[in-house]
Amino acid sequence: MTKYFHWFIVLFVIIACLPVIGLSALFDWDEVNFAECAREMIVSKDFFNVTINYEAFWEKPPLFIWMQALSMLVFGVNEFAARFPNVIAAVFTLLALYRFGKEFFGEKFGIAWSALYACSILPFMYFNSGIIDPWFNFFIFYGIIQFYKGSTHKNTRNFMLSGLFLGLAILTKGPVGLLLIGGSFGVYFLLNRFKDFPSLTKISIFLCTTLFIGSLWFILLFATGHQEIIQEFISYQVRLFQTQDAGHGGPIYYHWIILLFGVFPASFFLIGYLRNNQIKQTSLDLIMHGMLWFTLILFSIVKTKIVHYSSFCYFPITYFGARFVIHQWENGFANNKRIHYFVLSFLVFLALVFGVLGYLVGHTQIILENIQVKDPFAVQAMKESYKWSVIQLVPFILLITTSILSFNYLRKNYFIKYYVSLGIGIILSLVTINAFVVPKIEDVSQGAAIDFYKRHQLENAYFTTLGFKSYANLFYGNVRPGIERTQNEKELATGNIRKTAYFVVKIQQKDEFMSIYPELKHIGSKGGFVFLKRESSVDCYGQ
Repeated sequence: MTKYFHWFIVLFVIIACLPVIGLSALFDWDEVNFAECAREMIVSKDFFNVTINYEAFWEKPPLFIWMQALSMLVFGVNEFAARFPNVIAAVFTLLALYRFGKEFFGEKFGIAWSALYACSILPFMYFNSGIIDPWFNFFIFYGIIQFYKGSTHKNTRNFMLSGLFLGLAILTKGPVGLLLIGGSFGVYFLLNRFKDFPSLTKISIFLCTTLFIGSLWFILLFATGHQEIIQEFISYQVRLFQTQDAGHGGPIYYHWIILLFGVFPASFFLIGYLRNNQIKQTSLDLIMHGMLWFTLILFSIVKTKIVHYSSFCYFPITYFGARFVIHQWENGFANNKRIHYFVLSFLVFLALVFGVLGYLVGHTQIILENIQVKDPFAVQAMKESYKWSVIQLVPFILLITTSILSFNYLRKNYFIKYYVSLGIGIILSLVTINAFVVPKIEDVSQGAAIDFYKRHQLENAYFTTLGFKSYANLFYGNVRPGIERTQNEKELATGNIRKTAYFVVKIQQKDEFMSIYPELKHIGSKGGFVFLKRESSVDCYGQ
């Protein structure tokens, strides 16, 4: 079965992800940010320096952006190409879970672990996104597993592989990868009373490999006289830990709630695992505890709260969930169903949520009629007329059907059929959400601005936003380098410009910015956005 399950994973990812990853525009900020960096690499033909608006971008190293740039060279500059690298990440991640699960606990566990990861909400949705974290998390996970194997098997090769993958993680998102693996193993060795602690030689091999791979880009920056980028990069990493970044704050329990509901159903099975004293603890369980609790506590303390910051926890959560599933399979599924009734109850709740959401994205006026919305931008966005079809209720129908079928199998103690129906039903629901609901959400939240940029992108104009941060104007406006790139707003609104400049502002700030910059002309509005224009102030040959 091993041979066929590998191919099943590949086929599953192709069917579940490829048809839908290009159906919605890239979301601000992260998706558009990274895609724009990749687009600028292609336009400028400079694949060494990461830029945004053709100026140095020091927040992220280049590995993932290189992947996106390569994808765009193959598929063109579009949403499909920007998200395609994470489809590849899905294949590698699920194959790794199956392989390691089979190696440690047998084939049934490998299948359960990879399947549970694939059908949990946020892990699946991130495989359909254009953000860095799926690859970053995969590299760290693979590095941790190799370090664990090296510690238990005393194999130098495993430490070299661990350093290699951790170095790739650093090249993907930065030194936080070293912090995650160090913290995870710190907890592991404490819980394990420093049993299997590697020798100084093996730790040195691991660290030297990690530093060599992870610092390659930074060494090249230093050698080419770009020390300021390294300094800014380090300052940015420190700032994320110490301050709340650009409105991305939240309470200390933020990630606990995100993981509980976002990694459903695996998170509910994790609760079953924690409540079951009969599951024999292994050394791998200890490393997974280190991964989960160190990461969760770390990012609960960090001031900046963003959903994907705790996404590395998906690996231990699905691991413990799979441990619970296999234990029940082998030790009395019929006598312990309480957690499964909670799973099905929440599944019904999700069905209602997606049913309401699927209906409201095409009938936003109902929200305005029944809820007092104070944000003028949101009010105007919801006043637009959006096309709606009953097909947007498909996720609701699928989840309700899944709940009924799974409950019937649960009641009759059909263990395999219960899990298969649950997994297939959730996967199909998530695919249809990506296909029919997410594009509508994108249309309501930013569609008017995206359409505006696309409509004028062939004019070779300037594009900028006023009063809010966005990268969509760069990507969808097809901004060019040099004198053609978008300049700062004051220069575009008051200085000498060689070509037409377009400005996008949210409706509540329209009057403010038009009074500050009286030369701007109002040319239209839609979806809560107001579109302004300023004509060229010099002829095409002017300086």
